[in-house]
Amino acid sequence: MNEGSESRMMYGYQWSGMQSPSSQGMDKALRILRDSFMGRIPEESRTTAVSLAWQELWSKAAKYLDKNELKLLGEAFVYAANKHKNQKRATGEPYVVHVLSVAGILSDVNIDVETLVAALLHDVIEDTDSTFEEVKAKFGTNVAVLVDGVTKLGNIDFKTVEDYQAENLRKMFLVMAKDIRVVLIKLADRLHNMRTIQVLRREKQLRIARETLEIYAPLAHRLGIYHMKRELEDLAFKVLEPDMYYEIRRRVRKKLPEREAIIKEAIDALSKKLDEGGIRAFITGRAKHFYSIYEKMKRKNLTIEQMYDLLALRVITNSVVDCYQVLGIVHTIWKPIPGQFDDYIANPKSNMYQSLHTTVVGPSGEPLEVQIRTWDMHWIAEYGIAAHWRYKEGQIKPDDLDTKLTWIRQVLETQLDSSEPSEFLENLKADVLSTEVFVFTPKGDVISLPKGATPLDFAYNIHTEIGNKCVGAMVNGRIVPLSYELKNGDIIRILTSPQGHPSRDWLSIVNTGRARSKIRAYFRAMEQTEKKERLERGRDLLLSEISKHEEFKGLDLESSSSTLNKVARDFGLSNKEELFVAIGEGGISPSSVVSKLIDSELARSKGATKAMGQPKTKETDSEILVEGAGGVMVSLAHCCCPVPGDQIVGYVTTTRGITVHRSDCPNLLRTSDGRRVEVSWGQKTKAFYSTRLRLEAVDRPGLFADVTQAINAAEGSILSISAHVVDKNRARMNMEILVKDVEQLYRIMARINSIEGVLMVVRG
Repeated sequence: MNEGSESRMMYGYQWSGMQSPSSQGMDKALRILRDSFMGRIPEESRTTAVSLAWQELWSKAAKYLDKNELKLLGEAFVYAANKHKNQKRATGEPYVVHVLSVAGILSDVNIDVETLVAALLHDVIEDTDSTFEEVKAKFGTNVAVLVDGVTKLGNIDFKTVEDYQAENLRKMFLVMAKDIRVVLIKLADRLHNMRTIQVLRREKQLRIARETLEIYAPLAHRLGIYHMKRELEDLAFKVLEPDMYYEIRRRVRKKLPEREAIIKEAIDALSKKLDEGGIRAFITGRAKHFYSIYEKMKRKNLTIEQMYDLLALRVITNSVVDCYQVLGIVHTIWKPIPGQFDDYIANPKSNMYQSLHTTVVGPSGEPLEVQIRTWDMHWIAEYGIAAHWRYKEGQIKPDDLDTKLTWIRQVLETQLDSSEPSEFLENLKADVLSTEVFVFTPKGDVISLPKGATPLDFAYNIHTEIGNKCVGAMVNGRIVPLSYELKNGDIIRILTSPQGHPSRDWLSIVNTGRARSKIRAYFRAMEQTEKKERLERGRDLLLSEISKHEEFKGLDLESSSSTLNKVARDFGLSNKEELFVAIGEGGISPSSVVSKLIDSELARSKGATKAMGQPKTKETDSEILVEGAGGVMVSLAHCCCPVPGDQIVGYVTTTRGITVHRSDCPNLLRTSDGRRVEVSWGQKTKAFYSTRLRLEAVDRPGLFADVTQAINAAEGSILSISAHVVDKNRARMNMEILVKDVEQLYRIMARINSIEGVLMVVRG
């Protein structure tokens, strides 16, 4: 017995009026068939360890597979043994012992032969010269897909180990969406690796154990495979916190005789009452596994002496009706503790778990937890999704199975919005691998969400548009803030409005990857829309400016792409689309672009009659007037972002004409006086100009919204805005906005200054 399962073997009393199903022995013909496969493997693999592992797998599989399926299993064993013949594990055993052990773990739940075959072959593509096509030809498409699903990515460069891990998980989830059995193989593979982890170097043990605790144990929990979850957690706990692990084990063992006596007394009392009521049931004492004890100690800040709920019974009956009758009898024997009852039969968990849970004052006066379930529920409780293959008659219907796995499709849907591996892993841990809370819609439908979820997470779980249009939430009939942390049993109603839309503040409120990715997708779409609008506005402004010049009549911007792309590069931009956007947001004036066009090949091809660099326009039509010069390329400096009404000075550059700065710009003060020229604002236009603001304020809820409303109220447009907390209660915002002139800018600054908590607002 390995130490990971040790805690589950404690309190192993069984008082019942029924017996659990017994195993059948193999007949002589099957043993001969088994031995024939052993004789066909390479000489170096015919060790005692291989023989014992093969016999154990065969004895389990022979209980439920037919003869043809057993032959296929044997062929897979021979194939795997030949492919891995020269390979050994870190333990020194032939590698094939590992794949036999993985298949053996899966055969405990009567898994189908395809999965057992894939388990035996799960490393042949990754670690041998075997190929997908070869496995497919020998064992079929389904087996090949399963093997490929657990095969790690090949020689691809990743920045970090975490990125590599995330991409392997992403690949596995893609296969899981088509065939859930791939994750069963992966979990069994990880379980056997954890059972033999002690031979690895300490650094590698820690990495694998941490990954097991963060990803694989929660994944087993989400699939309802509790027997794997418990052992994975205990084995990882033993590696990561060995001192605490052995201390808890020692103390639990010390209390064991005392606990066993109490459990025996409780079983005797309950058995007697069940016999009197004519109810057949299988009763066992149940102990918490070591990691769950440690988790509860941390969560409630308890010592081991205070962990009274180490006392627990499990009652397994023949029917749902019997479950509720047993519950009534339990409550007549012992007084139930208020608020400590859960009906997971009427309201199953998302991983298909069903059971009645009640906590009573036991025979010793200490809390006694009692779980009550049917045999079918027990199999699903222990083996979760894997129990589906136990029933050849299809006890779990395919449609029902598909419904239970909708969360996998949600993970993949989230993946579409997650371009970075780290973001996918973040979403996976937040949405799938975390503790759950169960809440209700107003119609009574149960929704499972990660612990820490908010009404916004609930809204986006229902539908993306409900999330996007959310303006408020009611929990249990009262208005709550969107940051409210949902609790088990809450009834949630989302308030929506056609005018509602996400706020960037929401990214700090939501706790699920699905909600976070949908909010980010909304703002990406908005940014694309705004960029398109700026592009269209820039194109219109440029066409309007061009129309003032006779030599450009009939000019088609689309047919002049090469010339416009060249002009864009002169302004440090990549192409004409970026040029249009820059004009649309006020970063580049249309007149300066026209000046470049006049000086180009396009102007000559259109029959320009003026000398190169001489614009056919009046100086007073320009937005910026340059003393004693015309037709010179003029651009606004990005460092100080001048707007009409500012005092300005021109600076002659060597490659980009004249750059216009605010007269108080620090960069201008460091330049040579000899290269400065007098400039002034020309005729007023309808153009908008980009400028920056920086503010500091006392951090509080709603600050971000108040600032954006102040800018909108003064008819400013926000190009970008970023906010962060600089210390415990102080927030800083940097924003880029569009204004017509300095007068409008000052109106905006005045409105922001009047907002509660704002300490300072200055130009950036």
